[in-house]
Amino acid sequence: MKGYTRLFATIALVSALLASSCSAAVTDDDDSAQVMAISLYQLVTVDNTFGGSPPPFTTYLIQTSTDPGLDAPEAAAIRPLTQNERDAIETAIASLGTVQWIDDPATYRTDDLLPTIDGAAILGVGEPVFDAEGALVPVSLWCSGLCGTWFTYRLVDSNEGWQVTGIEGPRAIS
Repeated sequence: MKGYTRLFATIALVSALLASSCSAAVTDDDDSAQVMAISLYQLVTVDNTFGGSPPPFTTYLIQTSTDPGLDAPEAAAIRPLTQNERDAIETAIASLGTVQWIDDPATYRTDDLLPTIDGAAILGVGEPVFDAEGALVPVSLWCSGLCGTWFTYRLVDSNEGWQVTGIEGPRAIS
């Protein structure tokens, strides 16, 4: 009888673990890289605060770590972007202008809050949070003291791949 009790306990434990892992969104570095790249491309080309015109930037200064100024639900600690994430982001943004990776955005702002590089925008991306509905990806674009936006995109995984479906939560524009 002891053997059956132990067997049933083991089966119950394995069943519980499988049930919890199946209900959580399964993600990997490829998913993270894809949603980050798609979100930053959407930010620069669609939600850049310049209306329907193409982005006015010639240089994109992209933070090498998740942006500490972005708060997503269940946000993780600040971490360096993986090489896969950086490659995906660079591939998405490079067709729009020069890409330069930066560690500290403050070193690329003058005292009067202008970029130290003419025509530049500083881009940040936060830690993606995956849930049953898809992913939330916080993003930021900064181009001067009166030129910036911060918010979180909702993305869903469809037959065509990850797609931005809208903005969730608060939105800040300067």
